Amino acid sequence: MTSNIAESLNAVTKDARELPIFDLFEYMRTLLERWTKEKLSKAKGTFTYLGHKYNKELEDNSTLSPKLRVRASTDHIHTVLDGVKRYIVCLENKKCSCGQFQLDELPCAHALAALRHKNETYKNYCSLYYTRKSLLLTYEMP
Repeated sequence: MTSNIAESLNAVTKDARELPIFDLFEYMRTLLERWTKEKLSKAKGTFTYLGHKYNKELEDNSTLSPKLRVRASTDHIHTVLDGVKRYIVCLENKKCSCGQFQLDELPCAHALAALRHKNETYKNYCSLYYTRKSLLLTYEMP
């Protein structure tokens, strides 16, 4: 895996670097065009609320959450127990003491356990950028 976009592009365009400048630009244009088409097709083939990648991450978190115990302190603050470990989840601020909820802007296993305890859906707690609708708009041609 590469650490940044420049390294990613360097790896993909290694053979094209020796081309004349016009041909290099044409190569880059067609490469980006192909990537956009692939991403748009993938977004169109998604029928869940979240895009495929984020839905998978949410499912992974969801498999961990049933074994967690939840104690509500207030309507928004919950203590989630995982064996001897304790996590504090604030649903109002979308934060968990594990740090994953606020970093990913997607409910972690602890937040999902708290949401399950409140009988609430995860949809109000995910970044709008991860939704199928946002993904479609990202790759839509004007």
